Amino acid sequence: MTIEFSERQPNRSPFYKFQGWRFAALFLVFILYSAWYFGPGYFGQLSRIEGYSLLQERGFYTGAEALAAIEGLNDEGRRLKFLALIFDVPYLILQALLFEAAIAFGILQARLAHRFWQWLFILPLGFLLADVLEDSALALLLSTTQSIFGAAAGLLTPLKFMMFSLAAIASLVLFIIGIWGRFRSRSAL
Repeated sequence: MTIEFSERQPNRSPFYKFQGWRFAALFLVFILYSAWYFGPGYFGQLSRIEGYSLLQERGFYTGAEALAAIEGLNDEGRRLKFLALIFDVPYLILQALLFEAAIAFGILQARLAHRFWQWLFILPLGFLLADVLEDSALALLLSTTQSIFGAAAGLLTPLKFMMFSLAAIASLVLFIIGIWGRFRSRSAL
C-alpha cells in the first residue's frame, strides 16, 4: 500500500518543508549559532564566571537557591545573564525546528500516515514552551529578586529536561527510520 503525502492534506505539518537543502541549511545555522552562543557568546561568557552555578544545568532548584545564585552576580554578571536569557530564545527555536524537521523527515520517508505520528510534533513544542517559560521566570527573578519566580523556574527545569529528552529521542529515532526508509526505497528502484 502506497501512501501519498500531498500538499493538500489538512494534517500536513509545516515542518515537512524542512527537507533536502532546507534541512541542511537549518542544521548548519543551528551548529553555527550553538558554537557562538556556547563559546564566545553570552552563555559561554556566563558559564566562565568564577563561582557562578548555572541554574539551568541543575535538575531542580528552589526559589531561595535561584535567588542566591542571582544575587551572587555582580552588575556585569547580571547583564550577561539577561543577555544569555534573551539569546537563548533563538537557540531554542532552532533546536525545536531541528527536532521537528527530523520527526517530519522520518514520518515522510517511512510513510507513516497514521495520525498518531503527527502527535510527535508536540514534543519539541513542549520543550520550547517549557524552556521559554523557565527563561521568562529567571528574567523576572533578575528584575524583581522575588524568589517566587525562582521557584517557578525551578519547577519548569525538570519539565524542560523531560520534554527535551522525549523530543530528542523521538527525533533521533524517526530520523534514523527516515534514513532507513529512504535507502530502502532507493534500493527497491
